[in-house]
This record gives sequence, structure tokens and C-alpha cells, in this order.
Amino acid sequence: MPGTTPTLAELGEIVRTSTGVNIDMSEVERRPAVTFEELDVDSLGLLSVIASLEKQYGVELGVDVEECETFGHLIDAVEEALGAPAAAGHTENAIVIDAPFDLVWDMTNDVPSWVTLFSEYAEATVLERAGDTVRFRLAMHPDENGIVWSWVSERTPDRAGQVVNARRVETGPFEYMNIHWAYREVEDGVEMRWTQDFHMKPAAPVDDAQMTDRINTNSAVQMARIKQIVEQAALASRVESPQ
Repeated sequence: MPGTTPTLAELGEIVRTSTGVNIDMSEVERRPAVTFEELDVDSLGLLSVIASLEKQYGVELGVDVEECETFGHLIDAVEEALGAPAAAGHTENAIVIDAPFDLVWDMTNDVPSWVTLFSEYAEATVLERAGDTVRFRLAMHPDENGIVWSWVSERTPDRAGQVVNARRVETGPFEYMNIHWAYREVEDGVEMRWTQDFHMKPAAPVDDAQMTDRINTNSAVQMARIKQIVEQAALASRVESPQ
């Protein structure tokens, strides 16, 4: 096996044998951004996993336990240690919204309202619905050169699983763009986490690293805006319906 990177299933078995925790790999496949903490793997367990990987692959991963929050982080560390080609673009951003789950879910998954919820979109038009999947067109406000960027995407929300999987249908400068939204009820409200995996086309004006920086910067701005709007709606709802 040395010289190749572990598959998700192989890593799941390493985690199980190293920690004794019976990982539900269907949960990991369904929610790529699920953290080891959520799977009941503590920091000592992760140290054991890292040691097992280093022994099995004959490498030094040189990673901090605090930096390895997900299966993807460990796989990336092994790839880097083995000198594998650099992974394509990957971002992960999260924010906690102080509002009931139903309100957070409904407001953030109402695509036509995205022109208000997000500051970057001038158009959000639903083109087709098939079951839970919605296909829609997004258009941004004109850039500094007067160009309006637009594309078609589709997303499939799973309310029971508290996740949404989406992808660009018209990829534009991307080879692909896959997006995963995960919601989790926490003490202070609802954590909303966005994970984006993508790869830029060779002729794109920016590369994967540059797009990663752009997405991380913009995600922080948009998440802060969404948090403010949803929390204001939650407050208004509490005022109108006092307990």
C-alpha cells in the first residue's frame, strides 16, 4: 500500500482499529465535512491514527492534531507526505447563527431570496424542480469591467439529514465545482458549514490557490451577512410571538 493514498474506506478501517470507535462510514460519505469530534474520536485517538498512518505509509505527516478535523484533512496530509500531486481547490467555512433550525434552514435554502440574502447576486431564478432537486440560474452584479458573470447550478437539500449537496452545471472557468452545506444544532444556535471542492480550467484567469483565497474571503463576508439577516428575522419572530 505504501506509495498510494488511502481510500475513505481504508482510512475508516485505520481509524476503527486505532481508536476502537466504530465509525459509521455512511455518515462520513453523506457528510464529508463531519468532524472527528462529532464521530466521538478524541485527540488521543487521532494521535493514534496519525501514528498508524505514519507506520503504514513510512512517512512523517508532520500535522497538528488540532488541524485534522475531518477525514479529508488526514487524506490530504498523507498525499502531501507521499509527494502526491497537489489536491484541487478545497475550502471549508462555518458560522453559528443564533436562530431556530427551521428558520435557518428555510431562509438559507429559499433560492429566489438569495438576491437579498447574499450581497453578490443580482439574479437567482429557479429553472426546474425535480423532487427535492432544484436547478437555478445565478447572476452576479456587474464587475469592475461591467461584465455580468452567470451560471446554472443545482442543489439537493436533505432536511432530515441537515445537509445540501450542490454543483455547478454550467462550470464556466471551473473544471468542476461541488458544494456541500451542513447544518448542526449547537448550544448557541445552528452551525452552518460550507465545503467547496473544485478545480480550475487551465485557461481560467486564476488557479486553484487563488480561487481558494477568493472563496474563503467571500464566504466570511456572505456568512456574516446571512447570520445578521436570519438573526434579525428570528428576533422579529420572537417579538411578534412572545412566549
